[in-house]
Amino acid sequence: MFAELSENAEDYKKFYEQFGKNLKLGVHEDSTNRTKISELLRFHTSKSGEEMVSLKEYVAKMKEGQKDIFFITGESKAAVANSPFIESLKKRGMEVIYMVDPIDEYVIQQLKEFDGKKLKNCTKEGLDLEETEEEKKMLEE
Repeated sequence: MFAELSENAEDYKKFYEQFGKNLKLGVHEDSTNRTKISELLRFHTSKSGEEMVSLKEYVAKMKEGQKDIFFITGESKAAVANSPFIESLKKRGMEVIYMVDPIDEYVIQQLKEFDGKKLKNCTKEGLDLEETEEEKKMLEE
């Protein structure tokens, strides 16, 4: 029923406004259905504007060679959008998921990956990005 509802963007948007927190709680608490529930989640991203995208849509739009799903947590969409942590990713044309709901922290603790791609926090140390050929040349110079 959820999958059927998610096919109609306008109806699903209304549903998600009402029950999004419950779905996120489900990811945290229901380990047997975690994968199914994670497909129902929607987030704002650095490229989505006012629309929310699913993790499946994010993965489909990932740049070639991108191995991880990047996210940032914070108090508000405006705060994370202006964060210096995501500047290098944006320059490379990579999309960053904005997790601004307090329950998102708990979701990430349980949801370590989606569709074989690891979820990586942009604000944590050790965010190693592969350098492009242009960047390697610039560093050498």
